[in-house]
Amino acid sequence: MATEATYKKLISLEGAKNLIFFGALGRAPFSMLQVGMVIFGNYKTGSYAIGGAMAASFSISNALIQPVNGRLVDKLGQKRIVGILLTGFTTSSLLITIGDFQSELVYILLSVLLGISVPNIGAYTRRNWKAITSEEDNQKVQAIESSIDELNFLLGPSVFATVSNYINPIIALYIAAISSITGTIGVVFFNSIDIGNVKEMASKNTSVWFSRNKAILLISLVFLGACLSSISVFVVAKEDLGNIKNLTAFYYLVNGFTALVSALLYGYFFKNTKSLVNYNFVFLFLAISVSTFYFFETRNLIIFSGFLCGLGIGPIFLLANSYVSNVTESGKLTEAFSWLASSVGSGIAIGSTVTGYFIESYSLNTAQNLFLIFTIIPIFLLPFNKGWHNEK
Repeated sequence: MATEATYKKLISLEGAKNLIFFGALGRAPFSMLQVGMVIFGNYKTGSYAIGGAMAASFSISNALIQPVNGRLVDKLGQKRIVGILLTGFTTSSLLITIGDFQSELVYILLSVLLGISVPNIGAYTRRNWKAITSEEDNQKVQAIESSIDELNFLLGPSVFATVSNYINPIIALYIAAISSITGTIGVVFFNSIDIGNVKEMASKNTSVWFSRNKAILLISLVFLGACLSSISVFVVAKEDLGNIKNLTAFYYLVNGFTALVSALLYGYFFKNTKSLVNYNFVFLFLAISVSTFYFFETRNLIIFSGFLCGLGIGPIFLLANSYVSNVTESGKLTEAFSWLASSVGSGIAIGSTVTGYFIESYSLNTAQNLFLIFTIIPIFLLPFNKGWHNEK
């Protein structure tokens, strides 16, 4: 049996530093624009409602289109499809920032176009890692990728908000767009990684990746995304309505940093396996961690809940991605990773929208019940979440 590589050895592989640096840059829109669109929309139209609609339009359109874009990349190649996406993303970014439209609907439609055309850089980097590493290294690779995701979501919203406050949201959006374009070009067009003959792999894999036996994993990720986004909205509202100063800033810092470190530690101490058993156990741990929000009211205790959740957030995403990487043929990897990201993204859009509505229409305490719904329902599905690695 081959020995797993260390993090140091993985980072020293040819093309690895390129994937890490440019992959981190390319992820900017996903962390900056989900929150930033609310700020940008209000700046352009004078309405937070339109800003919220723009953020939802970006997130939902992106989540729905990702599996389609992933399949096209697997069949036609990264450079060919990404070139088209970058053209659309650049054009949409320029129109939404330079344009001064009378109709608010135009801004919403341009947000949809941004969501459709923004390259899913995480799927590309995960796919390219597979070409330079062995199967035994999948879990460590996904730990690296998950830590980059967490770092991006830790810094992205703060950068957008800070630039918006001290300069303006248009410059903040330009930073997100330029970061995405630069990162994507670096990963796709300036790399030394040979991912194989795309046409040959595509000819062997004519069916779509999604099938009924994968549904339970994807559904659990939808609920997971909904749970995490509902907590984010709850924490922001709790700071405002509960008059708890600096709750949001400290919560995101502790939660994000804990998730980043826990992902790297999990990849270091646990071996790669073709199983979803550990994923199911971490999901249970995360559900228990989320339940602590019902009992904690003070700032320090709520931040402690964020710490507990962070211990589960880091490993759970790397476990889902490493399992899929272990059991998916190369010709469908981008599509497979895109389905996972789409499921989480759909959940994030659903959770934030529904939680915001419940807080606005009912109360903060009523909205808290969504935490239970988003965690209890998938728990009943976990006994059936056995994966498909034993199927021929």
